[in-house]
Amino acid sequence: MRKIQIVPLSKIEEMRKIFYEYLAELSEFDPDIKFDENGTPIYNWFDCYWEDKDRYPFYFIVDNNIAGLAMIRELSNMQYDFAEFYVRPEYRKNGNAIWFATELTNLFDGEFVFSTRFTNPRAIKFWGKFANLFESTGFSDDDIWRNWTIRKTHFNKHTLNLNPIYFNLIKNQEKILEGRLNDEKRKQFNIGDTITFYKEPKRTETINAIILDKYIFKNFDEMANSLNKSELGFATKTKEEMIKVYRTIYPKQDEEKYGVVVFKIKTLR
Repeated sequence: MRKIQIVPLSKIEEMRKIFYEYLAELSEFDPDIKFDENGTPIYNWFDCYWEDKDRYPFYFIVDNNIAGLAMIRELSNMQYDFAEFYVRPEYRKNGNAIWFATELTNLFDGEFVFSTRFTNPRAIKFWGKFANLFESTGFSDDDIWRNWTIRKTHFNKHTLNLNPIYFNLIKNQEKILEGRLNDEKRKQFNIGDTITFYKEPKRTETINAIILDKYIFKNFDEMANSLNKSELGFATKTKEEMIKVYRTIYPKQDEEKYGVVVFKIKTLR
């Protein structure tokens, strides 16, 4: 059985050993990898994957054994980098590496970039095969590297109804945050998905927007204390008045049951 697991801080030294195993193998193809006087690879960013919020360390698990690792770095909103990727030699069969890379992209919505040196023909072949799995892909070359870009194309489309006041604020780009209950419907809304807003009550006028980010809160109080009320469409109201508006729409028991989600959106022209 294959699975992906985020690596907890308690496993950092375990992963460091496997990571050094990877760097030692990669050094055959990459002259930039250096070693200290004890023969230990030098890599300055390893600990950052547990310190920085835009870095993610992963294990690849096969039949409860550590089969590989990956280090994903968020470069910008909805753009990610396969900074490091490794499958141990004994697991390089049965499509394991392709499965691992593909499942990693399923964890993030957006664009992925990755590079490999021309001195590493096995990596060139693998990443080329992987990139061809995507409908939207491209690559560029320099003297040393081949650089790929792939874009996810399976984003979903959603619909929401809006009070005319808030519809017009979104239309005028004065409201860029949309708060809702985090119920089963809204749990399906992800970064990169689009929302078509229908202006109530006739629902004949619409606005399309893309989800740039999403924030989860326990309740509307926590939301109000964390976000800019003007960006939520309540520039002229106090926090207390804003919360009261939400609670006239959603029963308190539903708020306690589901919590709150806020989507950061950008209108599409």
